Amino acid sequence: MNYLLFNNEILISDGRVVRKMINGPGLKKKFDFIEKARLCYVDVDVMVASAPQDYLDKKDSILAQKFGELYSNEYITLNERIDNNIFQVVGIKAEKVKEIYSLIPSIKVDAFVPYAIAIRGLLVDRQTDMTKPIVFVDDLGSEKLITVFDGLKFSRTRTIYTGIAEDILPDIKRSTIDFNKKLGEFVSNKFTGGFTLITNSIQLAQGIKLLEPDLTVDSFDCQYPALEGLKFIDSQIKYRLHEEIILERKRKELRLKFMYLTISLSICLVGVVFFGFNQIVYSFNSRGFEKEKFRNFELKNALNKIDRHIYRDALKKSKNLNYSSVFFAVTGLLPSTYDISSFKFTEAKDLWCFDTYIFSQDDQFYDEIPRIKILKNAEIKDFFIKNRPGKYLKVTI
Repeated sequence: MNYLLFNNEILISDGRVVRKMINGPGLKKKFDFIEKARLCYVDVDVMVASAPQDYLDKKDSILAQKFGELYSNEYITLNERIDNNIFQVVGIKAEKVKEIYSLIPSIKVDAFVPYAIAIRGLLVDRQTDMTKPIVFVDDLGSEKLITVFDGLKFSRTRTIYTGIAEDILPDIKRSTIDFNKKLGEFVSNKFTGGFTLITNSIQLAQGIKLLEPDLTVDSFDCQYPALEGLKFIDSQIKYRLHEEIILERKRKELRLKFMYLTISLSICLVGVVFFGFNQIVYSFNSRGFEKEKFRNFELKNALNKIDRHIYRDALKKSKNLNYSSVFFAVTGLLPSTYDISSFKFTEAKDLWCFDTYIFSQDDQFYDEIPRIKILKNAEIKDFFIKNRPGKYLKVTI
């Protein structure tokens, strides 16, 4: 992981060694070796404003509008919750964000935060009492960076170019007064009760302590506090270009569409496989059914042939019945309006029975069947077959 501070100079650290770079031609190639980086940038604008925290879209819109009313240039902003419905908005000029991302692609940037958040990360790591007002003076050699903290809230960082305590102290006091006025109703700690001065320069700390004996002064043994503080900040904090947000949104929509398409195609594929399987099973069963149907037809034909042979053999074996004379005797007595549909001879207890089904030619019975001769004791019944009326005759011989 690499840590970078962007100001008039660019400081870059690999966690052990810190180098300084001057912005100029060919700078981009010097960053090609970077695989992952955390960045901080000094020149930011800050404001504290209220917005409804339970409605994210509405909250972001309100905060962006308030920030735009205070700062006219095109900014890219971050906001963090300070208290209930209270947010701190920190903006960097859009052109500067584009310039930084032109040197280090956004995909390689793990976090991109304001300089003050990096310093705040170091203060928290050093277990500094953040309930009291703090002024942090970062001695970078030729320039000093002054940032005022009120809990989570922080001021715009002021840059001065002097190393003399007598010249720095008035700027420190001026920064606290300006910050106190800017916070207005949102100030947590009134600076009238004093503040704690922290610096990474022992010499500067001693000089200010001589000038203000009642002022609480502390020093950190840390040459580059912001680079050190970048190790402790949340990696999810990152300035992002609007184009990048839109592109990521399109990518998410594309991934979502691809997911839905994949699910739909999977469902269709399962449906096709299921349909194909059912068609195979149906085809197999259909062939089996046709075979069984044909076999049943053959068996019925064979059974009919056997029945006719058995019936004919039984009649031929009988010496007491002339079945043709019986058939003609019955048909001779039936009125001409009737047709015989079917008939059969059966034998039971040494008696023969002649059974027949007859229909009228016009489906109506206008003529009575005479009960004479062979039909005198015949059993005659009405019946319906497929909604067609007919008569059943049983003659015992």
